Amino acid sequence: MEKTSNPITNKWLLQYLKSPSFNRFIQKENAGGTQKFIALGLIRDMKLRVPEFDEQQKIGAFFKKIDETITLHQRKLDLLKEQKKGFLQKMFV
Repeated sequence: MEKTSNPITNKWLLQYLKSPSFNRFIQKENAGGTQKFIALGLIRDMKLRVPEFDEQQKIGAFFKKIDETITLHQRKLDLLKEQKKGFLQKMFV
């Protein structure tokens, strides 16, 4: 990563590592046949535009909240699927 005077927050970095941009970088740079890998030097030399610290905190908190909402709705969806499965079993006994 490019050296910067801006400190990097963990939440922002985590969201960046989950981003499509980082995923494209990984897909483009991975090497090897059956077992893919990325050289540590590539990651060290990677250029990264880092926003100001307070903006990183806002971005990290925003996407963390979205992740929590997705998780909550996923749990509700799983419960509804189980409920549907139970109803179907009772109907077609």
